[in-house]
Amino acid sequence: MIKLNKRDQKLLKILDLDARQSNIQIAKKLKISKNVVNYNIKRLEDEKLVKGYNTLVNASKLGYFFFRVYVDFYERDINVDDELIKYLIELPEAGLVARVVGDWDVIIGFYVEKVDDFQKIWNTVLEKFRKHVKHYNVALVTEQISFRRAYLTEEKKDVSEKNWVIYEAEKVKVDDLDLEILKMLAKNARTPIKDIALKTKMGSMTIIYRIKQLISKKVIVGTRVSIEFSKLGYNRYRVNMELDDLKVINKLISFCQVHPNILKVDKAISEFDFEFDLEVKNFEQFQEIIDQMKIQFPGAIRDYNYFRVLKYYKEIYLPSK
Repeated sequence: MIKLNKRDQKLLKILDLDARQSNIQIAKKLKISKNVVNYNIKRLEDEKLVKGYNTLVNASKLGYFFFRVYVDFYERDINVDDELIKYLIELPEAGLVARVVGDWDVIIGFYVEKVDDFQKIWNTVLEKFRKHVKHYNVALVTEQISFRRAYLTEEKKDVSEKNWVIYEAEKVKVDDLDLEILKMLAKNARTPIKDIALKTKMGSMTIIYRIKQLISKKVIVGTRVSIEFSKLGYNRYRVNMELDDLKVINKLISFCQVHPNILKVDKAISEFDFEFDLEVKNFEQFQEIIDQMKIQFPGAIRDYNYFRVLKYYKEIYLPSK
């Protein structure tokens, strides 16, 4: 387990808010030299705590739907989840691939331009793995609200009101250059301008302008550091709730916004009314948070289930095709 010092905490906080900040900008905020920033980032990457840098793309503005699938395998099939994960990592439409434990074994997220495109892709997956699949659950995700990892800096409450929202929106006009830029940034939000310019054979000023336009159009929602939570001794859970009172959803979102351990809320057309992700040190802390919600919203939560995320193998906000 990695123990973060105060400088590491502040560095990760800065990268979590905007991963594309230059090392010079970060150095000014931390009041240290650029070389020290370079060293510390490289060290955190070498320790595998920092896995990469995500660009949060609102894919609906490019004409994509996001379908999420939970998959449960028969217990007899020990290695099939490894086979499926390898298959999905190479599948261009799969933006999210994770191994989990609980009621489900694997989570998958697909980006598709049409609903029947999802049906075709999922049928292709099932043709290969159907005999191993015990059951699966499909949902259309309509909104994703992400919050800071305030627990990294040992904050008791996140009062920043900072969040990143990916929502259903009208398609905006983009061209091939915009898409090429987005593909590069989706893989690595800290890709240097000069590298993008070289790959696209365009000038640096053109690339800078295009990125600003994509931000202005809210195609790019933000850029964040991707952290391997297990290296810090944390576990990640997804909670799916059934509610007796849907009117409390906005209040539940506000609760999640300020809680330092709650990272994300999904709105989806699914069998669940409220879905959120959190990272905690142990199951006792997990249960404390659930109990807090029950106390704060008495009678509103009918039931809930959860699973633990073991590892994210793929987490990008755009199809790679």
